[in-house]
Amino acid sequence: MHQPLTENQLTSFRTNGYLHIPGLIPDHELEAVQRDTGNMIQKGVDTEVDDPTYCYGKDAKDDDRRCLFRINGLISHHGHESFKLLLAYPPLLGAISQAVNHAPFVSSVHSCVFKIPHRGYPVPWHQDPVPIYHFPIFNVDIYLDEANSGNGGLYVLPGSHLGGYHGNPQFIRAWSKGKEDDAPGAIPVHTQPGDVLFHATSLIHGSFWNRSDSLRRTIYFHINHLDDITKRPEDDGHRKSFLPMMNLMQNAIETRKQRYPDEPPFPFKYIESLPEDS
Repeated sequence: MHQPLTENQLTSFRTNGYLHIPGLIPDHELEAVQRDTGNMIQKGVDTEVDDPTYCYGKDAKDDDRRCLFRINGLISHHGHESFKLLLAYPPLLGAISQAVNHAPFVSSVHSCVFKIPHRGYPVPWHQDPVPIYHFPIFNVDIYLDEANSGNGGLYVLPGSHLGGYHGNPQFIRAWSKGKEDDAPGAIPVHTQPGDVLFHATSLIHGSFWNRSDSLRRTIYFHINHLDDITKRPEDDGHRKSFLPMMNLMQNAIETRKQRYPDEPPFPFKYIESLPEDS
C-alpha cells in the first residue's frame, strides 16, 4: 500500500494545519490536466461563460472588469478523463489515507482555482466554511504551475486551525491584525508543478492578486472522511453527498485501472451505507 508520508510529516500537519509535499505528482501525470485546464480557462477569460461552474469576481485593479478565478465541477460537470486519472493517482490517495488515519474517505469538491497574469481575484484571510466534527477536514491542493508571492501564491497562518471553524471576522482579525501578506506569523507557500499541499479547512489562509506575467493554477480536491461524516446531522450537505461521492471515487479508480492495467491501484475502501443506515 502506498504510504508516502512520514510520521514527522503527519505530526507537522496536525500541529501546523498544513503540509507541503514537494514533487508528489510527476510531470507526466500533470500534462493532460495542464492542457485541459488551460483550454477551460482560456474559454472564459475574455468573455463570461454562461455556466454556473465558471466563477467570476471583482477584478483586483479595475472596478469595471470581472475576473475569472475558479472553475468547479471538474469531474461531475466537465468530465475530462484527466481529472479522474489525477484524483485516482495511487500515491496521492495513499497520502490522503494516511492523513485520515486510513478511514474511508471521498473527495467531494473538484475545482481549479487560478490567478490570471496581472489580474486575479484576491482572496483575503479566511477559513473555509466547513464545521469540523472530527479532525482533519482538509483540502488537497495540487499545483500545476509554480506559485510564489508575486503571482498570487498562498499564505498561511500556522496553528490557526486549532481554534476550529468560527465564521467570525473578529477571529480572523485577531490572527491577521488586519494585515495581508505581512500579518504576524504569515508564511508564503512557494511551490513547483507537482507539489501538493494539504491544508485544514479551519486554517486561516489567503492569496492575493497576481502581479506577475505567469498563470498560477491549482487543482482543489476537498476531503471528507467517515469519522467526521457519521458525527454530522442527517441533513448536513457533506453527509448527504458522502455516498454519491463514493461512487464517483470508485469510478475514477476504475477509469485509472483501465488506462494503467499494470499499475497497482489504491485499495479504496468503498462502503454502500453509513453505519447508522445499516
